[in-house]
Amino acid sequence: MSTILYVLLAVLVLGICIFIHELGHYLAARVCGLTVLEFAVGMGPKIIDWRKNDIDYSIRAFPIGGFCSFAGESPDDEESDPRNINLQPAWKRLIMTAAGPFMNFVLALVLAVVLMAAVGEYVMVNRIDTVTDGSPAATAGLLPGDRITAVNGESSDEATEISAAIAQTGDSDVTLTIERGGSTFDAVVAKQYDAASGRYLMGVTFGVENVRIGFFKAVGSSFAYCAELFKTMIKTLGQMFTQKDVLDQVAGPVGTVSMMTQYAQQSFAQSFNEGMTMVLNLAVIISMNLGLMNFLPLPALDGGRAVLLLVETVTGKHLSRKHEAIVHFVGLILLLGLIVLLTGRDILRLFGVNL
Repeated sequence: MSTILYVLLAVLVLGICIFIHELGHYLAARVCGLTVLEFAVGMGPKIIDWRKNDIDYSIRAFPIGGFCSFAGESPDDEESDPRNINLQPAWKRLIMTAAGPFMNFVLALVLAVVLMAAVGEYVMVNRIDTVTDGSPAATAGLLPGDRITAVNGESSDEATEISAAIAQTGDSDVTLTIERGGSTFDAVVAKQYDAASGRYLMGVTFGVENVRIGFFKAVGSSFAYCAELFKTMIKTLGQMFTQKDVLDQVAGPVGTVSMMTQYAQQSFAQSFNEGMTMVLNLAVIISMNLGLMNFLPLPALDGGRAVLLLVETVTGKHLSRKHEAIVHFVGLILLLGLIVLLTGRDILRLFGVNL
């Protein structure tokens, strides 16, 4: 595949994630009985358009997301129009607003399930992967490739159980049952205190293998994976506001596409399956990121709109349309300014210029 095709693939993945976000707004609006004026797939000039149930649908030239428009969003729309979205109950608008980021989380979970079910998951196994030179394990004669099948006579083929059993012995010597080349023998291994970790270690690491899993286990593993991703993103987001080099930690649209292109090239160079695995994994991460960033309580983002609607739902008081427009306009200007800044830095990085 040429670089151009990799770039198009990256743009397509990013576009699908954005489209699903807008689809969430559209579906929630229809369920809540809100009037949708137009729903578009892609951006730019129309290629195909049609009208059904008083809604304009279109497929646009550039496959980068899409959009959903409502009566009352334009300053030219009549405020007395009963279809005006600003006249609808706040709880309905809140559901519609939150549905976009929510669909990104759903997409991430679905893609993760597909990834886990099709590819499996990588788990730690009872096979020794490395033995540190001069370590107690090396002195006892353990070798990479050996499998530990029991600890002090207690059988187990689970690496996590074996690690826990070894840790429970503290500083005492441990007797391991080793399987090597079809034969089995016992090895007594002393342990050495590691000041950095505060634990007694043998000097081995366990290997990791790809294991096929069933659908239901894939669903459970996907929930755990997405939850871990979410926690990592929250932690990273917090670090961005406490570190001086904040902008170095963030990529704009160009940087995101460039990163995806690079990873895709490296993965497809190994095999088609490796490439598709990487694409799916990146799609999960990007969709999660889109959902999280849009949930931030900042003006012009879904999170900012949701906060205003939540206040309106609780207090019954609606912020004037003029003041709300000013809040979101200021937020939009700041957001666009940030995107322009990040895009500029992304382009400079492509030419090897680091600020």
